[in-house]
Amino acid sequence: MKEKGIWLLSKMKPEHLKKAQEMAPDHEMIKGWEEDSNLDFPVENIEIVYGWNKDKVQKAGLLESEDSQLKWIQVSSAGVDYMDLAHLKEQGILLTNASGIHSIPIAESVFGMLLAHGRKIQQAVVDQAQHIWRDDQKLVELSGKTMMIVGTGHIGKEVGRLAKAFNMETIGVNRSGREVEYMDKIYRQPELTDHVEEADVVINILPLTSETEHFFDEKVFSHMKEGTLFINVGRGPSVNTEDLIQALDDGKVAFAGLDVFETEPLGKDSPLWDRKDVLITPHISGNAEHYNTRLFEVFEENLHAYAEGKELPKNLIDYEKNY
Repeated sequence: MKEKGIWLLSKMKPEHLKKAQEMAPDHEMIKGWEEDSNLDFPVENIEIVYGWNKDKVQKAGLLESEDSQLKWIQVSSAGVDYMDLAHLKEQGILLTNASGIHSIPIAESVFGMLLAHGRKIQQAVVDQAQHIWRDDQKLVELSGKTMMIVGTGHIGKEVGRLAKAFNMETIGVNRSGREVEYMDKIYRQPELTDHVEEADVVINILPLTSETEHFFDEKVFSHMKEGTLFINVGRGPSVNTEDLIQALDDGKVAFAGLDVFETEPLGKDSPLWDRKDVLITPHISGNAEHYNTRLFEVFEENLHAYAEGKELPKNLIDYEKNY
């Protein structure tokens, strides 16, 4: 048994496991992704965690061990709001996320939701089950419309790329106002309410921070143009659900495609379930066909740098910004 370990809580393909072992030959590769697997390795000797499983980590006492040698955690998600960032910062533990690996599937889900509504596919599914032939519906096109993308990271950029394929105008919104490919205009987050009425479609891809909690509230919705289409694939708590429901009732929002929610799973008594102007998916838009390969590519680049004592080059979390 080696003195240092890498705890694999996300599944690795055999070829990826072999690569990781070659890059870190002095580390034990501990397979921990199976639900019933127990940690058969000294917890204080774990130096790197790949993936995350809160229950297993708590059971092992990894973050509580006074003798812990934990140096780096590579999580499998883009958002890190569920991690104890203050503790990780205090302990000097590096944290890298999976930003970028979800961009393709989430962007495709965004357009799936928009097409389900605009081309009346959502209604057709219901009608098919009831044997109803409804040929008098008004359908809308995305072409020529303006999409505002709030959050212009990897996912936002991919959404913008697809929007261009649909012949849409694009407005990007980010913290700094930096230029981003595939965006015709860029505004800073504090300027959103001054310009949100320019958009026919608003996509929320914000991370969850102290600045973005309930970012989409009554004030933002009230500034939207009548009949806006709203999609949330960012973080549930970045949207005030009650204010969204009111915006739907008022007609400010004509349709909401929601993959994330303030409370998950969404409660069975939530009024969102029964609305015809809402499409719900159970936080699955980031599920990727090539997830394991893309996650390992992030880890591989960082592990190579880590083994050489260099700064991690990919997706390192800034604890001052919490993303």
